[in-house]
Amino acid sequence: MDLTPLLPGGENGGAKAFALTLVRHLALAAPRTRFVLLTQAASHSELAALDAPNVSRVQVVGARAASARPGLLRAASRALAPFPVALRRLAGSLGYRLHAASKRRGARGVLRKSGAALLFCPFTAPTYREAGIPAVCTLYDLQHRAYPQFFSVEEVALREGAFQDACREAAALAAISEFSRAAALQAVNLDAARICAIALRLAAPSHVDAAAAMARLGLARGRYLLYPANFWRHKNHEMLLAAFGMACAAGLAADLKLVCTGEPGERQQWLAQAAARGGEAQRVVFAGYLPEDELRGLMAGARGVVFPSLYEGFGLPLIEAMALGVPVACGNATALPEVAGGAALLFDARLPGEIAAAIRKLDEDPALRARLVEAGLARAAEFSDAGRMAREYLELFHSVTAARG
Repeated sequence: MDLTPLLPGGENGGAKAFALTLVRHLALAAPRTRFVLLTQAASHSELAALDAPNVSRVQVVGARAASARPGLLRAASRALAPFPVALRRLAGSLGYRLHAASKRRGARGVLRKSGAALLFCPFTAPTYREAGIPAVCTLYDLQHRAYPQFFSVEEVALREGAFQDACREAAALAAISEFSRAAALQAVNLDAARICAIALRLAAPSHVDAAAAMARLGLARGRYLLYPANFWRHKNHEMLLAAFGMACAAGLAADLKLVCTGEPGERQQWLAQAAARGGEAQRVVFAGYLPEDELRGLMAGARGVVFPSLYEGFGLPLIEAMALGVPVACGNATALPEVAGGAALLFDARLPGEIAAAIRKLDEDPALRARLVEAGLARAAEFSDAGRMAREYLELFHSVTAARG
């Protein structure tokens, strides 16, 4: 299992929670199967929590190689900025090939040495593929095709390279939603039998303590809305801030705050400045990256979760909020309606007026909140069996290895 793309903290978003949960449940579901986790230096020690009698780790990417990639990508983007787009695409594609080759150089033959019958790539790219050993890749989304303006030309080339490699090299692909499966089939000439949809399923928390997180941030239970998302451009924070300002101007209760979580960085700083310019600095809280338990606690104490993302391959925070009995309002595009399943208040995330109206309804309509909570709990129960997700992946693995004889 290639976990080399996994980073400390929250930079991988929901993909990290999925990958860690899947490893734990695969080990439980198949105790006689040996799982070898390929890691990088930055997260190798963190992943010791996954060690089990049938789970071991092999570090194949050193600290220098892992830390160099983001800097090289930024430097390449700056250096190539004056050049034509076609040349930048070519450079990005070449960069992807060189990076994959450098990673493989440090782990030459690792699959055969481990006695692997299959390579599983939960972060899509089949970087460590070896001849004669089939690969299965997880596909999250094709956001870089739908919104290329959200990425540098080089990043688009990297994402497209990973997608094309997975389509070409993998014996089978597992999309995280029917939406993502359909997007892949529409994008490339892919045999429909080679790609299935396996939904993300994470067990609901058995105990959540909201008090600590709320106290640290100076929040009162039920008097804040939460947007749990990293500050990537498709998460649409600008439109949310505009909508929150509109709701405030239209009479939103003065004590209701908006809380945004996510890995700190330049975009968070820019958004905080935008909130200050709009006059909502005291009502918008940027909580930073929160450990999983603290984030769940903050979610459990929220008035509601508002999720105005423009593009999602799944939308895991919707299910997490619903499982905690928190009403959800979200965008009406990509995979979000599929995941919400009628248990969320939908809006057009491109229109701040619709987001503002949803914000006010979440706070001011108790009957609506009660309906959303009831429907959300039922919907979340459908996605709470992480063991089922693991069994579906195991069935896919077995079908691939059996086909290879």
